[in-house]
Amino acid sequence: MNHPHTHQPRGTRATKASPRFLQGAPARLASFGLLALAGALAAFAVAPIAAKETRSAAAGPDASPIYGVTIPKGYRQWQLIAPAIEAEPLNELRAVLGNAKAIKAYDQGTLPFPDGTVLVKLAWRHVQSPEFAPASVPGAATTVQVMVKDSKKYAATGGWGFGRFIDGKPADLAQHQTCFACHQSLVKNHDYVFTRLAP
Repeated sequence: MNHPHTHQPRGTRATKASPRFLQGAPARLASFGLLALAGALAAFAVAPIAAKETRSAAAGPDASPIYGVTIPKGYRQWQLIAPAIEAEPLNELRAVLGNAKAIKAYDQGTLPFPDGTVLVKLAWRHVQSPEFAPASVPGAATTVQVMVKDSKKYAATGGWGFGRFIDGKPADLAQHQTCFACHQSLVKNHDYVFTRLAP
């Protein structure tokens, strides 16, 4: 921040302040103090709103609406938890991967899942294999879906944040508004997670 500087013109001397000026100094200083205090209080009152807007903006265009979840880096190297086939109308082949915390929780049968657990579901259209007709293989990719466990941040949704991504970008608000309701109605007794560890 630039601060204005007071200069004394060359060839002049500073004049002494008159007694009359000095007599009014305490009142003026008190007045300035009150103005400064009022300004500080106003800034304090606005701070929470500004902070909220900053946090929202910080989530960025790659984060899911409502939850602010993003696609985790390096997830394609994570361990497989289980595959699944979704029937019509979605007609999808799916694979659910988990980070180290997720895998440890599955191995030990830990419920609820610990904070820091991240699950990623990859989905493709399943198509007939051109080499082996009885087999279904991945076709075009459809979505990447992410669940992040943070019991404090996502207390209102069972401790989970959700993200649904199409071509690397988050799906719209409407799609994210249905995530928790579905998990809550069907798998609340399994910490809101559908996927079981494949044998």
